[in-house]
Amino acid sequence: ARAAAGGPPIVEERTIGPDTYLVRTERRDGAVVQAAMDLSYQQQDRHSLYLSFVAAEIVGLIAAVAAGQVLAGRAIAPLQEALRRQRRFVADASHELRTPLTRLHTRAQMLARKAQPPGPGDGPGGLGDELGALVADTRQFGEVITDLLESAQLERSDAARELVDIAAVAGSVVSAESARAQARSVRLDLRLGSGDHFVLGVPPALRRVVSALVDNALGHTRPGGHIEVVVDGARTGREVEITVIDDGVGFPPDQAELIFQRFNHRSGNGNDRRFGLGLALVREVVENHGGRVAAVGEPGQGATFTVQLPRAPVSPRTSRAARVPSARVPAALN
Repeated sequence: ARAAAGGPPIVEERTIGPDTYLVRTERRDGAVVQAAMDLSYQQQDRHSLYLSFVAAEIVGLIAAVAAGQVLAGRAIAPLQEALRRQRRFVADASHELRTPLTRLHTRAQMLARKAQPPGPGDGPGGLGDELGALVADTRQFGEVITDLLESAQLERSDAARELVDIAAVAGSVVSAESARAQARSVRLDLRLGSGDHFVLGVPPALRRVVSALVDNALGHTRPGGHIEVVVDGARTGREVEITVIDDGVGFPPDQAELIFQRFNHRSGNGNDRRFGLGLALVREVVENHGGRVAAVGEPGQGATFTVQLPRAPVSPRTSRAARVPSARVPAALN
């Protein structure tokens, strides 16, 4: 009717059933004329083209990812081989050095014992003191070799992991270090919090974590100081927390991250103490077990090291079966 009244041509889309048409209506030579074109074929072609574009893009992305992996693997392969050779060399060298170093340390201990008490005129700085320093040096050398060997052999694998009672591990370490703490006139206590103290991990590696933290605290605590090892499984409910607190020399707060780096940090408190591999291995082992480690300190006010490990889902029956006699430690060991 609008076209018949002399209006302009009308172009519109109309859907009739499942099909869509483009319709043009106009007045031509005194009559109203309509032309209709079926758009279904164009829509099908458009959808097919879109699907082709999408499929081509997906195939291109897959091909790009595959090619990237192949090229990256080829580029990294020499570096991986070099790292494997370096790790193997460190492990072999450390293993070969342990035996002669152990003999050297034993002989130094025997000489130091034979030199005590010092002879006439053997005051400070004499033979006994020198042999004592030799024993200390060989012990530190042995600790470095042990750290190197453990660093080279540390693997990110869950195959050897088992249920570990951190309370038992901490009790064993505190018991082993009590004699050294007494010799240094340092009080060493163990406090067990509530909750389960079980994690899934490698027992020797986790023992090394606790041992390294306690050793670090002993090395930085003056005579008459106090070190407390706390194991708590109820603070967050999802993690077992190991905290080693000392009132020793401490460290500046801005060096809290540097102390976990290998060989490149000194405490800066006048004692020029090198942290070495011990704390670096602590972080590596803890992160391999899915945990976190952090340190807080102030110069002259001590330091606090906190390790958080994911708690193992343990049933009461499994807990009773997993407990060993060494886990039954007193609340405080001096």
